[in-house]
Amino acid sequence: MDVWKHGKYFDTWSIVHFLSGFLLAGIFYRIGYEFMRALLFSALILLAWEVFEWVIKIIEPSTNVVADIVIGLAGFFAGAYIYYEMNRSFELYHFTPLALVVILSLWGFMDFLKRGYR
Repeated sequence: MDVWKHGKYFDTWSIVHFLSGFLLAGIFYRIGYEFMRALLFSALILLAWEVFEWVIKIIEPSTNVVADIVIGLAGFFAGAYIYYEMNRSFELYHFTPLALVVILSLWGFMDFLKRGYR
């Protein structure tokens, strides 16, 4: 089973994109950005990441690229709800997603080195 293979819409990387959006909401909340500014910068970062992937020749189906951005924004809105709406503790809700992003990203990168891009 090739869990890191890019799908047409969704794949294992979708989890990383969702959690990354969640983390962006937490980071911008922590440094004091108001919601709309945090949303704008998060959207730009998520878009820039997809451009970066294209530049380094990680070519995905366009539907997957759009899904990655939408999923990242969904993660942002989930995090924004917890931080901006519910006023929950940053530390309590930030470090578990951060650990998961690091672990999943390293796992995916190691698979990329082992098998190459697919």
